Amino acid sequence: MTNNKLLKLPSQRQLVDRLLHLIEFNHPFIFLSGKPGSGRGTLCESLLAQLPDQVRVVSLIGSPAMKMADVRQLLLQQVVARPLFNAQDALADSFFRMLEGKPSTLLLMIERADTLPAELVGELWALCRHNDTLASPHKLAILLSGSDAWCRDQKGALKGRAMPALELEVAPLSAPEQRIFLYEKAKELKIPAALLPKPKVEEILKGAGGHPSAIMQSLEDVMTDRRPKKRQAELPVKKIATVLALAAAGLLALSYLPLFEEAGKEQPQTSTQGMALPDPVATDPLSVGAASGAQGSQASSGADASTSGNQVARDWQPDAKTLPKKVESETVTTESSNYEGRRVVISDEVVEKLMTQPNVSGALPTAVVDELVGGSSRAAPTGAAAQAQSTAPVAKTTATPAATAPAAAPAPRVALTPVATLNKKARNHYSIQLMGASNTQAVDSFVAEHGLAGKVWVYKTRFRGSPWYVVVQGDYANSTQAKAAIRKLSPALLKGQPWPKSFAQIQKELKQ
Repeated sequence: MTNNKLLKLPSQRQLVDRLLHLIEFNHPFIFLSGKPGSGRGTLCESLLAQLPDQVRVVSLIGSPAMKMADVRQLLLQQVVARPLFNAQDALADSFFRMLEGKPSTLLLMIERADTLPAELVGELWALCRHNDTLASPHKLAILLSGSDAWCRDQKGALKGRAMPALELEVAPLSAPEQRIFLYEKAKELKIPAALLPKPKVEEILKGAGGHPSAIMQSLEDVMTDRRPKKRQAELPVKKIATVLALAAAGLLALSYLPLFEEAGKEQPQTSTQGMALPDPVATDPLSVGAASGAQGSQASSGADASTSGNQVARDWQPDAKTLPKKVESETVTTESSNYEGRRVVISDEVVEKLMTQPNVSGALPTAVVDELVGGSSRAAPTGAAAQAQSTAPVAKTTATPAATAPAAAPAPRVALTPVATLNKKARNHYSIQLMGASNTQAVDSFVAEHGLAGKVWVYKTRFRGSPWYVVVQGDYANSTQAKAAIRKLSPALLKGQPWPKSFAQIQKELKQ
């Protein structure tokens, strides 16, 4: 049976049954008429699916581009294998020559016959009349589908046969059948129920007029939304370009006004007054010069008279007294080169001065001052110590290399478990494989890291032709107990993804 939904409708099923009866017993010449969209093509497909196996079908779907010679060739090629015929001869001549002495059961089905050349119907009618004169006629049935008007005109013109031509009309579906057909097809197309409300269904049925093809077309339109969409309004490009051009012209005209020129002249003067820079610092504040007391007094008076813009120069001038000239030749400054590792000799007077007034001068670098007075808890040297330092020669100190860290002690070696010990285990018992490695050093480190000495078995096997060392732990009656024990392992061991392993497998690996 076919899966076509039309066969579930009473009217369509009755029409197919009638066609089957005519083809089997009466050798008919039938016109299948109906309006466009009435389901003639679908009905022909249903008929083909119901035909008995002994009926050979010669089918053709017509097209306006086909000529009569093309129609003869397409039909006769389906009658016998490797046919020999002239496409210019009439159908009856070639047909009976190829089927001579071989009675056959044939159905010639031509859809859209109204689009083919007009002489086709006359040649097919002559074929039936010639078949009626044979002593052993072929069981031949001819079915042509076309429009209502074409079928009526052709039927009335066919004369001279005991069994006249018949016309079967594919009537529109009844109202209940239309509704059944619509919902069945919507279910096949998987159209959501939200797209088929009751008003929409009534609209489809009213417009279809009972024709299945019209209903199908409406459902496809609902599914794919083929209705023409509103065209979006185009942007007024010309208007926008005109407005932009006018705006640009206006800005260009405003740039030539005198008001803008005067504002442009006043602007540099204002900016020049507001952006005045302070005077540069004459000397390096970090260097040690031979500044006298008079220079210090001039700097202090200059600081009092300076404006707020010269705050940088004033901040570098100290109010306190400067260091003695004796320190001038013994001080390390930023201009000195290669002063790392040198000993700095400072007199007691200088040290006492720095201890009482640490901010006496900005001549020394801050790091040197902190090292001398405040950076560490060292006591100031006494006079004798300073004198001893002044008489001692300057010696270069070299940094001693840092002591190297002691090397880590190697992990203790783990002995391999005797083979006899593992072979004594029950073959159906399980253990837990914790890790595997290609060298014993990795095994020793693993056992030492996790504190497993004396708690595991280690055996040697071969993996891909190379030695392989395996660490297992525990003896469990089945795999369930082994898996439960795995869940109780420490997180560090679980990172290695341990898994249950039978002693049968272990003993097999020991033989490798």
